[in-house]
Amino acid sequence: HGVTGRGRIALEGVNCTLTGSPLGARALCEGLRAWDPALFDDTDFKLTDGLKATEKFKALTLKNTQELVAYGLGGERAPLLKQNTAKHIEADEYHAMLGQKDTVVIDVRNYYETVIGRIEPPAGGAEFLDPMMRNSREFPKWLNAPETKEKLKGKKVMMYCTGGIRCERATALLSQMERAEDELETQGIFHVRGGIDRYLKTFPEGGYWKGRNYLFDLRGEQKAEDKAEQEVDQETDSYCCVCKDHHGLYKGKHVCSNKDCKVPVIVCDRCRKRAESELKSALLCPLCETGHELRDLPLPDLVGQKRKLALAGNDTAGAKKRATKTDLEHVRWVHVARLPLTVTSSDVRLALAGVVPGKGAPTGVSAASGGGRVEWIADQDTGFYYGSAYVEFPGVEDAEVAVARAAEAPPRVGGRCVRVNFAPVRAKDAGRAGNVGDRPPIPGTPGRGN
Repeated sequence: HGVTGRGRIALEGVNCTLTGSPLGARALCEGLRAWDPALFDDTDFKLTDGLKATEKFKALTLKNTQELVAYGLGGERAPLLKQNTAKHIEADEYHAMLGQKDTVVIDVRNYYETVIGRIEPPAGGAEFLDPMMRNSREFPKWLNAPETKEKLKGKKVMMYCTGGIRCERATALLSQMERAEDELETQGIFHVRGGIDRYLKTFPEGGYWKGRNYLFDLRGEQKAEDKAEQEVDQETDSYCCVCKDHHGLYKGKHVCSNKDCKVPVIVCDRCRKRAESELKSALLCPLCETGHELRDLPLPDLVGQKRKLALAGNDTAGAKKRATKTDLEHVRWVHVARLPLTVTSSDVRLALAGVVPGKGAPTGVSAASGGGRVEWIADQDTGFYYGSAYVEFPGVEDAEVAVARAAEAPPRVGGRCVRVNFAPVRAKDAGRAGNVGDRPPIPGTPGRGN
């Protein structure tokens, strides 16, 4: 179809920006839906006509990556996308929600994007929150900060980004944190379907959007279609990093001279030659000028959160009141959490039997007291194992003995204390069965399946 562009492919999906003729682009979308309707019928293809020839990509390149968006949360730390409780809402509903009180709206983009354009909610409406981050890797750290969580408690949390892909990860991250942390509870998480691009096409006069939408393709930026350039220029406080005069366009490839930053900086036409020569090593972005830093903040314990949610059955119904050990029904299945990632079924059974490597078993206890069948619990979304397993005992009394023994002397596997409790969910639902094998499963490579 003569389509060019670039894309990223990861276990979580595909994200592409493509260019082509109007017929070619649409034929590609129709072809993908015909090829795999289950996969592509619900895909949100965003089409923009009228591109200049100079704005089209010259070739098609696809990159295999761990993450579609570089949040630094690949592999076992990736948030649970399929358990994401956030809601996509259309641009008109999103616009109305921006006017509601007890609401916050988070710009999930980088600060250098936000300074040239952002949503400005109406007075009395949502509170605007800007993480002021240099890159997406800093977002989980900002979200984990106590002051951020305090602002989100009891509020409707709205998010937006350029086209929606960053919000898929960001909302999934907050959703997981909310379900795993008892003290963090919102009134719901929402993001606009199609991102800023769809919002501006729905509100060509701009709606609550001010300034320009920074783009990573050859167009460079996007504005509200019905707004004059002069009006758009006056809507933001961005400035040239050299002369400090008001300016709202990124031209050239000028970057912050701080080796730990290197984000794009704004340089006006008058200062461009100097910025490319004697001032190149002195250019600073607004964040470096003020000394603003997020990189040293701690990340949330995402692996620990997943283990906690796995113990609770990955419930996405918003249940905050988790059963304690005394509340759980006694059954012949037990759940073992906080296992190391490298472990065998024999290691688990020996630990449940109270056998300590090098020291043997307690008096009157044999290795057979550690149960039989071991099922490794893998994430439904990624296929990754996060340190939890189900173990089947011959009867309820055998499981009771194992749980009681673990309560008195927590078993250790690979130097880690593991948690043991009854697993009534597994006992009642065979569909909850995990993977059987001597070792935990290893996820396959991305693809359409075997």
